[in-house]
Amino acid sequence: MKALKKLGIELKLTNVKYSPLSWSDQVVSIALVRPISMIRAIYSASLREAVGAKTINNSISIMFAGDKVLTLSRFRQAGIPFPKSIIAFGSEAAEKAGRIIGYPAIDKPPIGSWGRLVTLVKDYQTLQSIVEHRELLLSQSAKTHIIQRYINEGDHDYRVLVLGGEPLGAIMRSAVKGDWRSNVARGGKVEAVKLDEELSELAVKAAEVIGGEFMAIDIFHDDEKYLVNEVNGVPEFKGFMEATKIDVAEKLGKYVKLVLKR
Repeated sequence: MKALKKLGIELKLTNVKYSPLSWSDQVVSIALVRPISMIRAIYSASLREAVGAKTINNSISIMFAGDKVLTLSRFRQAGIPFPKSIIAFGSEAAEKAGRIIGYPAIDKPPIGSWGRLVTLVKDYQTLQSIVEHRELLLSQSAKTHIIQRYINEGDHDYRVLVLGGEPLGAIMRSAVKGDWRSNVARGGKVEAVKLDEELSELAVKAAEVIGGEFMAIDIFHDDEKYLVNEVNGVPEFKGFMEATKIDVAEKLGKYVKLVLKR
């Protein structure tokens, strides 16, 4: 907010947790969509779009970024490399998927952030327990399993922020001792890394395929090649800024101002 105000942009802050939204709300020129919840972000963007506002990001790109099955389907169509993955909707399918992928493997639901419900599966017995547990949950999404090949270098990954089709920079996220997930929300450590041409081009292409203007692209490096793991349609960037010293808020504000002039 401070960065936007410094640039002379008039703001109207709406906390969707406390303020109801309506299809008759006053139209704004641009809505910068920031709810962390995927559903809240999609709905907030959709309502703003319905009354004529431009949204960053738009509701469709947030939806495709937030659902990993949709994300990987888009990647497959566009030829973007990602870890070998199989979708399973029940225990029998999960068992077959585990045998095809091999152990250890990763099991994660299509929707979720911060590494929640993402599990390192060491054997079939572990997978069976996960399936039985998730069958008790109400969400149909939680009952869907993405069984993914475990990347040997999976205790760290790269995150690239892309804004307006240009990479801002990259960080490496490393898991803390005793965990294999590199999410910053779980205490993962971050450090700035050089953004090489291959990493840059892959991140930009992934953001373009999903359709977002401001996105975080999470990428593994495995067997001398990059694999896109996930995309975040409402990226948090505090850790990124601290590591890279890049003022993401200022760059985002300048981008919004540029869009306003179009």
